[in-house]
Amino acid sequence: MKINIVLIIISFLFLAGCSTTKTQQIEPQIKLTSLLNHKLFTPQVTLTKDTLFKLSTAEELKFLAFARKQHASQIRADKIVFNYLEKILSNFSYHGDTLTSMQALEHGHGNCISLAILTQSYAQSLGLETSFQEVTSTPVYAQEGNLVYVANHFRTKVYAPETPEKDANIVTFVRPGSLIDYFPSHGSMYSGSADINDLVAKFYSNLAADALAIKQYDLAYSNILQASKYTPLDPEIFNLAAVMHRRIGDLKSAKKIFQAALKQELVSINLLTNYQILAQQLGDIKLAEQLNAQLFYKEKDPYELLVMAKNDVQTGRLYHAKNHIEQAITKAPYIAELYLELAKIRHQQGHNQHTKTLLEQAIKLERNKQKLDLYQAKLLSLQVSE
Repeated sequence: MKINIVLIIISFLFLAGCSTTKTQQIEPQIKLTSLLNHKLFTPQVTLTKDTLFKLSTAEELKFLAFARKQHASQIRADKIVFNYLEKILSNFSYHGDTLTSMQALEHGHGNCISLAILTQSYAQSLGLETSFQEVTSTPVYAQEGNLVYVANHFRTKVYAPETPEKDANIVTFVRPGSLIDYFPSHGSMYSGSADINDLVAKFYSNLAADALAIKQYDLAYSNILQASKYTPLDPEIFNLAAVMHRRIGDLKSAKKIFQAALKQELVSINLLTNYQILAQQLGDIKLAEQLNAQLFYKEKDPYELLVMAKNDVQTGRLYHAKNHIEQAITKAPYIAELYLELAKIRHQQGHNQHTKTLLEQAIKLERNKQKLDLYQAKLLSLQVSE
């Protein structure tokens, strides 16, 4: 899939008043590192934070030369970053790998985390400030061992340089700049603001999840340690750590990590879902029911409902799976994968005509050629079997 980046210019809004102070983040009562069973793992070498954003000397010079030409044409610095990305990403393709800036340039592909990191590299070269928005995108599922997680992507806000004549008594509620969205999939939804620490932590978390999926537990452990340095209160990192312990056979530590997360109100759909799997594995029916109730009452986006439905299918609860998918379709009727998943459920329930209708709807909505071929093959298979 080719990368298609979108530029949104951030408007100005100035109001007179006093500046506000940022709320200080409360330190976690229970640090994740104190909950890990360290003796089970051998630390591995991981990438340093600086390595993530480092550009080669040749690339740095190439970008700065481009920036000088653009600046001479009175183009604002934040727009220069977008213009350069638009130029170099024309030959990029979307790929699930989480890469450093140099790796992304060398391979010519990467996911949205990789591209946010690359954007940060160019912004840093011009001394520009950035922030990020986390966006729920098409989820990535690792089916092995019931590991369930949702892949989010970041879009980047590159702020315009502050002008020297700015009045100190004026507070900027919306700073001028450019919001750069790589938009690799349709149906993405904003899920929260983020900063550079969130981006770095997501990089290490993705590497940990990748290592976990192929049973490289030492590497997963090492990247989880790195991620927790930057966002110690992220429920997804607690979730990864707990799943890692569960998969290596240390159910006691896994439960302790899940409990610590809930005690500190670090909650996500992924964490609750995987804790419920652990509770079922431990035979703790009461705990499983409590977690199921929490999942039921927690507000969910369509992709979270899709994750829950897939988990329901794995455990044979087709009625619950159908309800979750139908809720998701109500919220996001444009997502092709929802119709595919509902088609699978209806086929298992013996409703072949409804299955065909759902597959036809998925085919109408799907834009990915590879997935489209898969959906059409499923529909053909259904028709031939009749």
